[in-house]
Formats: sequence, C-alpha cells, structure tokens
Amino acid sequence: MNANFEKMCRRNGGYLLPWLITLTNGTTTLRYINDTVSRIYETNTYAASTLSYSPNAQEHGFNGGGTLEIAASDANEVNSLIVFVDESTSVQLDVVGVLLENNTVSEIRTFRHNYGTVRLDGRKANFTFDADDRLTMTFPALIFSHYNNRGNR
Repeated sequence: MNANFEKMCRRNGGYLLPWLITLTNGTTTLRYINDTVSRIYETNTYAASTLSYSPNAQEHGFNGGGTLEIAASDANEVNSLIVFVDESTSVQLDVVGVLLENNTVSEIRTFRHNYGTVRLDGRKANFTFDADDRLTMTFPALIFSHYNNRGNR
C-alpha cells in the first residue's frame, strides 16, 4: 500500500473518502459504506450509512486498533445494529477499501480489528478496538528440555 495514503488515514479524519467496512460476528455480516447511496462491490451490497472510522498507528508492525462510530439512518438499521451487537460474543471489523472519486474501490487489507468494546447510544454504535495484543502475551512458565520431556529431542 502507498505509504502516503496510510499516513493520511492516520490523521483521524484528515483524509475523507468513503470507507467500505464489514462487521462480522461469525453468523451475521453487516456491510456499510460512508456515503449517501448504497454500493455493490464484488457482489456484496454495502449499505449507505453515516460512519466514522479512524485507525490508530501500528505498534511494532501489528494492528494498532481504532475507532468506529456508526449512526443509523432509520429504525430498521437501528434494530439490525442493536440485534447484531446483542447476539455477538465477538465482532470482527474488516476495512475492505475506500471509494475513490472515479467510483472505483481501492482495496485495503491492513486494517482488521478483533479486540475491543462497543457502546450503543440510541441511534449510534461506538466501537473502540484495542491494539493487537500478541506482543503482550505471557509465555508458559515451563521450559521443556531433554530432562523433563524425555520422549522428544
């Protein structure tokens, strides 16, 4: 990906193109685009919505988290978002791409979030995704050697 584009995305709203995003909880998938009209991309329909997505800076090459705010435009969208959050034990956000001015989609595969929290506020859902925590994992206290694991060398 172009390094300049990535820097512009990290300005938290300084570069405004419509994002195509996918929210998945394992059984249900919601697709949104920050635009006034719905779009079809790769046979999937992305519903027009008011959303704000801001990725955080990466940490040691891993995903640095980010924020997503979706404001529902009608009662059906509010209900589907509330039901989606209530039925979810985990939510994955994938940023598919951005819609360019010539109506083509520039794919983005670097922003994927799994860890975080959500807060519902009437007509809005605020997702706060945490940084990828693989660097803070604790390694097991047992160290295997040929003395305590004799069957394997």
